Amino acid sequence: MTEVTFYLSSKAGDGVRQALAWRIADKALRQQRQVYIHCRDENHARELDNHFWHTPKSGFLPHAVCGDAHAPVMLGHGGDPGEHHDVLINLTDQVPDFASRFQRVAEMISGADNERQKGRERFRFYRERGFPVTTHELG
Repeated sequence: MTEVTFYLSSKAGDGVRQALAWRIADKALRQQRQVYIHCRDENHARELDNHFWHTPKSGFLPHAVCGDAHAPVMLGHGGDPGEHHDVLINLTDQVPDFASRFQRVAEMISGADNERQKGRERFRFYRERGFPVTTHELG
């Protein structure tokens, strides 16, 4: 069964969810996991790609946008994520249709009120369908 973890930050503003995604992807990569980061659209995936190339200055996360190359961390959007089924980091406001095929799902929630509300809706969706759901407060 897919395990779902919500990572909650009290910080609001641009880049909070991206920074959380980088941290979780880096941790998963150190555990030899394959990561698929689900973005809103192609522009969002390209913005995240650029963000990952420049942040943080002290580390590197081997990644690629789906369709460009293959890497341990793939950034994609839209429908089927292809061969990916290990770790899903969801950066959209909806639960992807394919979420249940992954071993683990990570949901990033910032402190912004609208994101908190959408996060509660996704939490309820997973819980009502019997997924084991945990939360981590990251400050």
